[in-house]
Amino acid sequence: MLRELMVRSTTGVMVVAALAVARPSTAQPFTLDQKITPTELALQTYRGGGKLDGRVYGASITQTDDARYFFVKGISIYSPIYVAIAADDPSTRVQVSLHKETWDQPNLRGQTDTSGRWDAKFKTSGDFGIRVAPDHVPATYNVLVWVGNEVDVPFASPFKRSAAPASTTRSSIGGAGIYALCALVIVAIAAVALIKFKPARMCVLIACLAGAPLFVRTVGAQGDYPKAVAEMLEQLKSFLEHQESVRDFWEALKALSSDEAVPDESQRGPTLPSTCVDSSWKLPPEDRALGSKHSQDCQCMATAVDKLRRNRQMLERLRILVANQKAFVDKATALGNSFAQLHTVLGLQWIGIRKHDIDEPYAQFKVISNQKHQAVMAAIEKDLKDISECEARLGEPDWYQKYGFMYYEFLYAAYKPSF
Repeated sequence: MLRELMVRSTTGVMVVAALAVARPSTAQPFTLDQKITPTELALQTYRGGGKLDGRVYGASITQTDDARYFFVKGISIYSPIYVAIAADDPSTRVQVSLHKETWDQPNLRGQTDTSGRWDAKFKTSGDFGIRVAPDHVPATYNVLVWVGNEVDVPFASPFKRSAAPASTTRSSIGGAGIYALCALVIVAIAAVALIKFKPARMCVLIACLAGAPLFVRTVGAQGDYPKAVAEMLEQLKSFLEHQESVRDFWEALKALSSDEAVPDESQRGPTLPSTCVDSSWKLPPEDRALGSKHSQDCQCMATAVDKLRRNRQMLERLRILVANQKAFVDKATALGNSFAQLHTVLGLQWIGIRKHDIDEPYAQFKVISNQKHQAVMAAIEKDLKDISECEARLGEPDWYQKYGFMYYEFLYAAYKPSF
């Protein structure tokens, strides 16, 4: 496994022996230390009401080891995350660290305060790990992980309202097939990324790129949680109620790792003049109500504009996924090359590991990423042509040839996967 090589250089000779017995893990962070056996904290759909809705894990844990390791998987970069620890005995000092890449390198760390509490708020994508180390054992503490619902991040709209009404026809090649293809391909990409390139698992289907798992138990606000966990949820609820919105809260959060890609909404592209759509991706209020022929003709493009916005966001998700995976591969390859120089046996083992666990699976990942890009761009082309037919009704013939095509070409080049 490529992450099996991420260990400190001072243990170079030990790595030679460790590589012979190491087994790939199914979720990050990764390590060669066979004593580290992380436990998954499985999130459950949570209905806390309003801003608190999302997914939650909460439990009371009695720890007898010096350190315990947990991981959470299936996180969307568009979701806010809150992690909290509450020691039963406030005098117990509990060291907590959060890990993105490896257990060797914490991305965030701290310890419980005089009240026995510690918490962190951040955003990330994919998986992250939690290491908990009390100052003495046995020790009992409560863990809360809350992952909020995805926020709706507005993309810079390319539309600029112009003036011009008239009339013509309408398109309707069903978009369902294209959307189904998009969903299947993005699922395959996510499977590769989340299962760390294991070729045999490459096409495992997941519910969606960043949504909740298919098979989860829904927990209401009065779920079966320990008292301390319920109190932490109430504190989080109180905090969120003082936020203007969950989106504002999410925007203020920092990424867990400084190296991971985050949403970039600055790619506006060429301006698209429109008879109906304004710079907020919406039809003005006077054109939303049915009545005049002009209003009815404007309504015909509402669905296409909404699909265009959602497909535009799909491109951004793909960009983030590809960028994060590329950064990981580059880092793992560089580390593997450096460790390969420490010992002849390690160098020979690295050749096989790189070929089987990096180069071959990454080549598959590239193929699927390009397929996903093509599928989304096909959907965007259809959306733009549907808008063009509506514009023709309103007196703007050949809208796609004049404006839509340039926007399509911009998106194609700007979001083509770069490896």
